Amino acid sequence: MDLKKLLPGTCRALVGLVLVTIAADAALEGWIASVDLPDAPLRPQASVLYYRDGHTVLARVGVTSHRDVPLGAIPDGVRRAVVAAEDRDFHRHWGVSVRGVVRAVVADAGGDRQGASTITQQYVRNAYLTQQVSAGRKAREFALAVKLERSTSKDDILARYLNTIYYGRGAYGIAAAADAYFGVPVERLDAAQGAVLAAAVKDPSYFDPAVNPAEALDRWRWIVAAMGDTGLAYPAVLPPASRTGGAGGNGLVVDQVERELARHGVTSQQLHTGGLSVVTTLDATAQGAALDLVGTALRDQPDGLRAALVAVDPAGGAVRAYYGGGQGRGYYDDAAAPHPPAATFKPVALAAGLREGIAFLSRWDGRSPRLFADRGGAPLVNRDGVQCPDCTLQEAMVRSLNTPIYALTQRIGAGKVRAAALDLGVSPQYGGRPSLVDADGDPRPGRTRADIAIGRYPVSPADVATVYATFAAGGTRSERHFVVSAATAAGDVLWAAAPVRAAAVDPRVAADVTAVLRAVVDGRGLAPGRPAAGVTGSQQWGNTDDNQDAWMAGYTPQLAAAVWMGRLVPGPIRDAAGHPVEGETLPARLWRDFLHAALRDTAVAAFPAAAHVGRTDTGDAGQGDSPDDLAGGRAPAAAVGARPVLRAAGPGRTVALTFDDGPSQYTTAVLDLLRQYRIRATFCVVGEAVAADPARLRRIVADGHALCNHSTHHDALGHATAERVLGDITTTDAAIAAAAPGAAVTYFRAPYGDWGVSAKVAYDLGHTPIGWSVDPDDWTLPGAAEIVSRVERQLTPGAIVLVHDGGGDRRQTVEALATLIPRLLAAGWTFDVPAVTAPPVAVPSPTLEPESAQLPTAPPPSPTPAGSPVESLVPTPEPAPTSGSGVGGDG
Repeated sequence: MDLKKLLPGTCRALVGLVLVTIAADAALEGWIASVDLPDAPLRPQASVLYYRDGHTVLARVGVTSHRDVPLGAIPDGVRRAVVAAEDRDFHRHWGVSVRGVVRAVVADAGGDRQGASTITQQYVRNAYLTQQVSAGRKAREFALAVKLERSTSKDDILARYLNTIYYGRGAYGIAAAADAYFGVPVERLDAAQGAVLAAAVKDPSYFDPAVNPAEALDRWRWIVAAMGDTGLAYPAVLPPASRTGGAGGNGLVVDQVERELARHGVTSQQLHTGGLSVVTTLDATAQGAALDLVGTALRDQPDGLRAALVAVDPAGGAVRAYYGGGQGRGYYDDAAAPHPPAATFKPVALAAGLREGIAFLSRWDGRSPRLFADRGGAPLVNRDGVQCPDCTLQEAMVRSLNTPIYALTQRIGAGKVRAAALDLGVSPQYGGRPSLVDADGDPRPGRTRADIAIGRYPVSPADVATVYATFAAGGTRSERHFVVSAATAAGDVLWAAAPVRAAAVDPRVAADVTAVLRAVVDGRGLAPGRPAAGVTGSQQWGNTDDNQDAWMAGYTPQLAAAVWMGRLVPGPIRDAAGHPVEGETLPARLWRDFLHAALRDTAVAAFPAAAHVGRTDTGDAGQGDSPDDLAGGRAPAAAVGARPVLRAAGPGRTVALTFDDGPSQYTTAVLDLLRQYRIRATFCVVGEAVAADPARLRRIVADGHALCNHSTHHDALGHATAERVLGDITTTDAAIAAAAPGAAVTYFRAPYGDWGVSAKVAYDLGHTPIGWSVDPDDWTLPGAAEIVSRVERQLTPGAIVLVHDGGGDRRQTVEALATLIPRLLAAGWTFDVPAVTAPPVAVPSPTLEPESAQLPTAPPPSPTPAGSPVESLVPTPEPAPTSGSGVGGDG
C-alpha cells in the first residue's frame, strides 16, 4: 500500500469531518441560543373529566396541595433515591445524557424500567412546555435543558424538580408527597421512605403501594440496590386519603382513566398538572343509576358486604357505568379484582360446546349427585338437590344444574372452555399470574380443570361484563375502555380512542347462547321491562348453606352488565334479615333495576333468533343408571309453586300453545284453526282488551281453552309493589268475570316476563305463573315461514310456545299456525296446557270492581261470534304439578 498516496486523502477526510462537526456544533449552538428560557414555569392546573356527552363534569383531577421547600430541607437519602431512580448520570451530564439514551434502549429491550429523559429534561418539559408529543417539542426540550444547565446549578435544578414532580395521591411536590404517603414533614423522611416516593414518580397510579403492593416493593428494591444502601427495611405507608376528584364511587373510575391514559402515553404528571380535558365513556344516567342503586342495595346491610357493578356497551366496548367501591381513589377495586364467578361462567362452557357442534337442545344427564373421574371420588351435586335425568342444556341453564354443564366440559375438554373465555374477554392474567388455571398447591398447577364451567376460577366483574357484552354483540369482542379523548387546554388532542374489535365466536353461537339466557331471564322473572338475557350465580362458602359470592350478569342488545356481591376477605354473606345472599336476591334486583334505569330512554331492541348450531344427539342422557332415590327426576317441592312454570302438563312429545295480548280481531282465526284440529290452548288475555271485546273472550271459554291473566294494560310489573300488582291482577280477573261469569282463570303471565313480585301475588290468588321455553318473536313480523322454522328449531318435549293473537298485526302468526299445527301433529306431537302449581281459589264475582279498575263491565253473555264452533271442545281436567314446574336455584 502506498502510504504517501493514502495520507493526503485521509487528511482531507479528517479535515472535512472536523469542519462538518464544527458547522453542526455551530448550528446546534445557534438553535440553543434561539430558544428563550421562560422567565417563570407554567403553573400546574387541574384537569377535568367529563361524561361521554362532553360537558357534564364527572370529576376534577389535579393539584390539591403544594409547598416549595429548599434543597437543604430535603434529606440526602431522599435526593439520592430520586436520582438513582430517574437519572443516575444527573451530576455528570450537561442537560441531556447520551449514556442515558443508550441505557434506556438496552433496558427497554430487556424489560427494565428506566427512561431516556434526564431530570433536567423532565423538569423543563413539566415546567415550560405543553405535553404534546412531537419532534418540535422534543427539540425545544433538548435546547431548554442545555440552556438551563448552563445558567442554573445542579442543586437548584434538583430542588425545582423535587418540588414540581407529581408523586400520586394528589401530591404535587416532595412536601405534599411526604404528607400523603407517610404523614410526616419532608425533613423527617428517611432513605427508605424516599425510595418509596422515587418509585412512584415513574407511574404514580401503578406504583402506589396501596394499589400494587408487589410491584411497588419490586421497584423499591431496584432503587435501593441502585443507591447502594443495603440493610434498608420497607417502610409502613399510609392508606390513601380521599382527595379532589377521587372521593366516593367515582374515585375508582378516575383511577381507571388515569391508568388507561398512561398506557397511551398521557402521563399522570400531565393529567394532574396539565389542565387537560378528558372525555370518558361513562354515561351520566347509567353511572348515576349505578351509584344510587348500589348505595340503596347496601344500605342497612351487614358491615362488610360489598358490591361491584360494571356496564359495557356491546357495540364498541365503552364502559357506561362502573362501581368497584365507595371509598375513593387508590382503594381496593372490587370491579377489577377477580372473584369466583359461579354459574355466571356456565354460558362460556355452553359457547365452547356450541363451537364443538353440541347443540343447546342436546340432552344430558342432570341427576344429582354424579361422580366424575377427575374429581377424586368427590360427587358433584346440583343446588337444592334438583334432579333432571334427561335435560337439554337449555333446561340445565334455566334450572342452574351443575352436573350437565360439568359433563359437557369433560366431553369437549376444559382447555377449550378456557380458550373460549379468553376469546370472549377474560383477561389472560390477574396480578401477573395466568388466569383460569390451577395455582401452586392446587391439584394441577398451570392446568385447567372441568371445574372452570361451574365458576371455580376467579374472574373480575369487569371481565364478566365484557364476556356478556361479546355475546350481546353477536360474538364480536371489543376492547373495554374508559376514555374517548384527552386534549390540552389549547385543544391539542393527546389521545383519541378507536374501537378495537375481534371476532370471538361465530354469530350463530352467540345467538344460541342468547336464546338460552333469554329463557333463564324469562323463566326466573328477571327481565328489566324489555328483552334480556342473563344468569345468576352463587358461590358456596365451604360445605355450609351460606354463599361467599353472589352474581347476576346479563344483557340487552344495547347494554351488558355484571353485578357481584361478597366480602373483601371471603366469608359467608347474609342480608339484613339474616338470610344468605343468593344471586337471585340482591344482585338480581340490582341488575334488573340498573338496566331498567340506564335504558329508560332507550328504544326496545330485539335479539336475533336462535341459530340452532350443532347436533342434538350429542348428550349423555340415559347412559348411566339412576339411583333409586333419584328416580322420577322431580324437582323438590321448594322449587315448585310461585316460580313460573316452564313445561306443558302432558308427558312425552307434548307442547303447550299460549297466545298473548288478546283478544283481538285475529283471535277468531286462531280459534278456528284450533277447533279444526281439536287442540286445546291457553290464552293470556289483557284486561283492557277483554273489556273492549268480551264476545271473543266468551268464545275462548266456550271452546274449552284455558285462560291466563296477562295484566290490565300490559304494563311491566317488575318494579311494581305487591299492592299495585294485586290491584292489576284482580282488575283483569274482574273484567274476565264480567265477560264470562264463572270462567276459571288458571294462569298468570307477567308482561315481558318482567315478574318482580307478581309471580308470588298471582300464585296466592290461585293463578299458576307460566313462562315459556319457545319464543319465535312473531311480534317482530319475521314472516310466517320463519315463525314456523323458529318454533321447530326450539321445540323440545314439554315446551311452552309463546305466540301472539293480539297487540298488533298477527296475520303472519295465523298463517304460521296453519302450517305448524298439522306438521307437528303429523310428527307425533300432542297439545296440552301448561302444568298447574297454584291451588284453585274461588272465582271472583262478576260484580267485583276494584277501585283501580276503570274497566267497563261487560254485558250479559250473548251468542258466540260468527265462526265459532257449534260444539265446543270438551275441557280436560286441570293437570297435576310435574317435575318441570319449577326453576332451580343458582349453581
